[in-house]
Amino acid sequence: MSPRVGPSGPLSRDRIVEAAIDLADEGGLEVVTMSRVAANLEAGAMSLYRHVAGKEDLLAAMVERVTSDFSYPDRDRLDWRGCMHALAEQDRASFHAHPWMLVATATVTPPFGTASLAAMEWALDVLEAVGIPSADAARAIMTINNYVQGSARVALGESSDAISDDPGHAWRERLQDADLAAFPRLHRLIAGPGPAADRDWFADGLDLILDGLQRCIRR
Repeated sequence: MSPRVGPSGPLSRDRIVEAAIDLADEGGLEVVTMSRVAANLEAGAMSLYRHVAGKEDLLAAMVERVTSDFSYPDRDRLDWRGCMHALAEQDRASFHAHPWMLVATATVTPPFGTASLAAMEWALDVLEAVGIPSADAARAIMTINNYVQGSARVALGESSDAISDDPGHAWRERLQDADLAAFPRLHRLIAGPGPAADRDWFADGLDLILDGLQRCIRR
């Protein structure tokens, strides 16, 4: 068999990226190597270099593929807050579907393909349209991104299917049996009523950020 052809046909950049994403979904980024990807495709490792320049190029292509799969919606029927909620929910969904993205987006150099740049442009356009200067819009988007990534890390640290679990409830459960006599504020908080069972904790937290942004718009 030619080293450039796997059992299912000729290799392509798309097939290589898909195989790498499958590996990362199963075992994290640390298991994604050129040799492992080649083995999954039943091809020679060197044949991959006809389509990807190396590990960095492959990781960037993986990020780009997932970003394009979770593109933001048409903003025509959404106000700016609705757009920011859509942005946050899409990014959150991508991290839960592909947890390795939390590492890849922070470490790949550069992680910016067409889909990534289009996502950034979409978000900047939304905020600039309501009068927020570019630099402030970028700061706001980065703050939202940090909130989304932090929330995803907490949820994924608890359980792989914890996307809907309310960390407020989990926090109260951890402190329920703690001796809080020396911490009156914490004691009152834990002894009092908990968060509503049906609250959307993720959206509520995002709204705290957007409320601050709303004040910037009013000014």
